[in-house]
Amino acid sequence: MRDHILKRPPNDHDIVISGNAGAFAQKVAAGYGRRVIEIGKGEETVYRVVAEKQVYDFSSMKGASIEDDLRRRDFTINAMGYDLKSERLIDPVGGGRDLESKTIRLVSNDALNSDPLRMLRAFRFAAELGFRLATETMAVISERSLLITRSAKERISEELFKIMGVERSFPHLRRIFEAGLLTRIIPELEVCSGCLQNDVHGLDVFEHTMATYEEIEEILVDYARFWPNFSDDIADYLNTDRHKVLLKWAALFHDLGKPKTRSVDSNGKTRFIGHEKEGVLIVQKICSRLKMSGQHLSYIALIVGGHLRCLQLFNESKRGNLTSKGIIRFVKEYEDHIIGLLIHSLSDQRAKGGVTHESVCELVDFLKRVFLAYFSDLKPKMHMPRLITGHDLIDCFGLQQSEIIGRLLQKVEEARLGGQVKTKREAIKMAGKLIKLEGDAGIEPAAPSSGGLCSIR
Repeated sequence: MRDHILKRPPNDHDIVISGNAGAFAQKVAAGYGRRVIEIGKGEETVYRVVAEKQVYDFSSMKGASIEDDLRRRDFTINAMGYDLKSERLIDPVGGGRDLESKTIRLVSNDALNSDPLRMLRAFRFAAELGFRLATETMAVISERSLLITRSAKERISEELFKIMGVERSFPHLRRIFEAGLLTRIIPELEVCSGCLQNDVHGLDVFEHTMATYEEIEEILVDYARFWPNFSDDIADYLNTDRHKVLLKWAALFHDLGKPKTRSVDSNGKTRFIGHEKEGVLIVQKICSRLKMSGQHLSYIALIVGGHLRCLQLFNESKRGNLTSKGIIRFVKEYEDHIIGLLIHSLSDQRAKGGVTHESVCELVDFLKRVFLAYFSDLKPKMHMPRLITGHDLIDCFGLQQSEIIGRLLQKVEEARLGGQVKTKREAIKMAGKLIKLEGDAGIEPAAPSSGGLCSIR
């Protein structure tokens, strides 16, 4: 009824039966040629029928009347019904009024005791519908925030994914923090408050984290403004494998390693050496605790572990020390995930209170250069076959299986991507020179097996 009144197309329907809900669901399922799926146990059993892209959930009425049943629901906007027989709206707790005022209000305070996850659901509905929480509902959630720890971790994770899936979820994430829920769910964030940084940041670790989250949402909504020539490639990446939402998770987690690695050197400069590596270890614990998939954990860890790389390349570029090999190695390591890393890097930089507008513009221009090098040159080359293989090195130079083969292939591949070698003959010749430079000239080559190609040393 909520979605019907708001003119939002619903794809699921909750139907309350005063008699045997299971038997009624069986009749409906038979009419569609479907089967009934039972969810839950005992009085809480829901009988689901999926038909024609619609989901119908049938349940038995709780209490003596439909009004009693509706008063057991979570929020007033979800506690409205429609009597199919009399064709009348049933609204015992003022859900229609709260829809008009765009308010999320608990039906009763007891609703949180029966299912503490409703605290997060309140913010999820507010985010998805563009509503606000009633003052008294916010107060009750704040008072009882500890209850959230009783909820199944996978359900908590699912609700957070839905909240973060909203384009402008930051204000709601801030309110979740203010209610005390965020640090109940992710206590690792608590030590970030008051963890001071250097003047460039201007914020403690927690506030910088929240600012980074806010900035990344701004960039995800308007990335074409920064990189118009690559917007299609970026869109393809962001719309794959939930990368948009996972980048928000990474923004929330990217500096979790800072409190543990914080130090002050002899010059009074605050440092966080190795915080990205420590952060990966913390991310692994959190994602496992929240029952995230291995794929999601791996992606978040990749962004957290590599979130300094773009800024390091940028600083090398400003000092005039960045070579084409530096960019090639970065691109080879991350491939399309450089998109996520570059977006994160810009949001991280924009979230530093002491960074100038000019410095941010310089970073945007640098990231354009990286995008151009990748999409226009390196990515097409990376999809082409390599010029030589390990077998070529064994045949031509009599090498044994060892680490040197991997090193040689990597250096030749970097030269191919950089345009220094273009043919197999040139690649073999370069490998021969590299062997001598590495002090392996004493290795006796095997007899050439490719028509004299390996005679080039």
